[in-house]
Amino acid sequence: MTKKKLVMKELLWFICIVAAGVIFSLIFYDIINVDIDFAVVTAGVVVTLLAVYVVRITLWVFKQDI
Repeated sequence: MTKKKLVMKELLWFICIVAAGVIFSLIFYDIINVDIDFAVVTAGVVVTLLAVYVVRITLWVFKQDI
């Protein structure tokens, strides 16, 4: 895979994860009745990004090990 395709693939992952983070954080914060502001939504997106990339890196390490 060329570097350009790899960068585009990672950029697409990043954008989709940010969108999912915003959606999930809004849904979960509405369920637990948290006041929604920019900082709270940003925290939700950051937590979602960290979770997805930890899982992706873990899967990559196990794939390299096999």
